[in-house]
Amino acid sequence: MTKYLSEKEITAIIGEIIFDKSFLPMSQDSYNEQLIAQKISKLNPTELCYAAINMATIGYGNQKYGQFRLGENIITIQNLFQKYGIKFNNAKSALLKEDDITAQRLCRFYRYQIRKYIIDFKIDTYLYRKYTDRNTKYKHICFRGAEYLDDLTREEQEYLLGAVSNMDEKLGTNIKERVIRVFEAKNNYQVFKLK
Repeated sequence: MTKYLSEKEITAIIGEIIFDKSFLPMSQDSYNEQLIAQKISKLNPTELCYAAINMATIGYGNQKYGQFRLGENIITIQNLFQKYGIKFNNAKSALLKEDDITAQRLCRFYRYQIRKYIIDFKIDTYLYRKYTDRNTKYKHICFRGAEYLDDLTREEQEYLLGAVSNMDEKLGTNIKERVIRVFEAKNNYQVFKLK
């Protein structure tokens, strides 16, 4: 007896499966950008954008989200999260609703504004400074959430993946796998596989 059944053997046991035209596989990603946008629009979109820029460019982790200055005020991001009902310090396997907002989801949502800020103000992000060879050609895509940009070129994807790989190696994290999944989900990752 063999370990695996042939196609004919399987069909003989369970019968032929006829696919219903209404069947459609659904993504496990519970992120719904339309619902997130609607929720953010009822809060303070500018203030949340500033928080996302700070987190994406300065970094966050170990239950610390940082602060930013706005005029004479120092804004603590965790206080903003509490004020606006943003979920934070979630377990890694936490089940989120489509419109739940988290730090990562803010960075993802504001990805275009973050890139524009980096370009307009010529800033160096933590990812660019610490984990790349500092090629200025790619400075604008070295931030948390950049993998979700729709217009990344093949070279930009490779550079970002290299930066994340360097970070994973130095910090013992595994963010590279998530970035690869994002690229694969966008159907434009066939260019390069795991390095």
